[in-house]
Amino acid sequence: MRRFLSVLLTVFILLVPLGTWGDEDPVSVNVPAYCLALPGREEPLLDKKGTEAKAVAGLRKLPAVLTLCRAFDRGLVAESAGMQVSPRAASISGPTAFLEAGERIEAGELLKAAVMISAGDAIVTLGENVFGSESVFLNNITVTLKELGVDRVLTDCLGTGTAFSARDLCALGAAAVKSEHFCRWSGQYMEHIVHAGGRETELVNANRMIRSYSGCFGLMTGSQKEEGYSGVFAVKRQEVVYVAAVVGARTSEERFAAAGSLFDYAFAAFQPVRLSGAGEVVMPDWPVLCGDRDAVDLVAHEDASLLLSKQAGKVERRLDVPEQLTAPLYAEESVGAAVFTLGGEEVFTIALYPAADVISHSLTDLFRRIGADYLRQTG
Repeated sequence: MRRFLSVLLTVFILLVPLGTWGDEDPVSVNVPAYCLALPGREEPLLDKKGTEAKAVAGLRKLPAVLTLCRAFDRGLVAESAGMQVSPRAASISGPTAFLEAGERIEAGELLKAAVMISAGDAIVTLGENVFGSESVFLNNITVTLKELGVDRVLTDCLGTGTAFSARDLCALGAAAVKSEHFCRWSGQYMEHIVHAGGRETELVNANRMIRSYSGCFGLMTGSQKEEGYSGVFAVKRQEVVYVAAVVGARTSEERFAAAGSLFDYAFAAFQPVRLSGAGEVVMPDWPVLCGDRDAVDLVAHEDASLLLSKQAGKVERRLDVPEQLTAPLYAEESVGAAVFTLGGEEVFTIALYPAADVISHSLTDLFRRIGADYLRQTG
């Protein structure tokens, strides 16, 4: 059975600023460069030579694959759409889906190969068909990089000769974890694609961490003898997603061990503190004046969590809401907020809303209610 994994960020995570550790690295990771990041936070949790651009082997294809997945996410192309394989695409060397020039194949089959094994022929075929030409595809990849703040210039859609920093890779990885189509296939270990004539090509994901590290669902690896072993990895536990990039390890095992050490550190050092869920009642039965009801539940409209150091103190909450609300009230209009503090400092605020509209009583309704109350008391 096909396992469909959609790993979208379902909580907004804010990291309270970390302390510094000077020149001492809190993890022992023996690779030339790495970065550990929390999607949504600008600065990394940890990095070593994180801004130095280095050769990353097959990971240079990551911007192209991400651009394609985002096109699928946005509905610009259907998985059932037929794609024509050009001689240019069929001639691409390296990891391949064994496409033949002139072959027609479904877009969804090509996407599997692009995400799972970075198949160059599948990437180029998709790019040519989805965007009309390789040059337009390259322009769209450039837009992706600019949106993510990755300042690199590609000469072709496969990123040939382009160097990336560990921070660049984490920025791309943080975007990839938000892509439904990327996450769907990056966590698959083994699959196959079916060609038009019934021929099949087996796909085996080179990222062994998806089978060996709890919560790992991708993202992509790259290796060459001269450039070493690199990878971008993502792990999700307790609704928290971390992304790690490892660059230039000497062996495949060293690459995976380094990524595992970075994730181990993250889970040991930080803990999620859930603040609210969308639609969740934060305060029940808040008093209401002059309405068709005496009280209304106050709810949050967002999922929110804090990610805190395990040495941090306790998060306190106070309500910034009038003691009594006055009708009319509307479910889409905020009536106050829940304010969260740590060590006396405000760290997060969640707007609060009535769970339902509260209608203001007319004068006639008010007299009716007074009369009904009187009859109940005297009857």
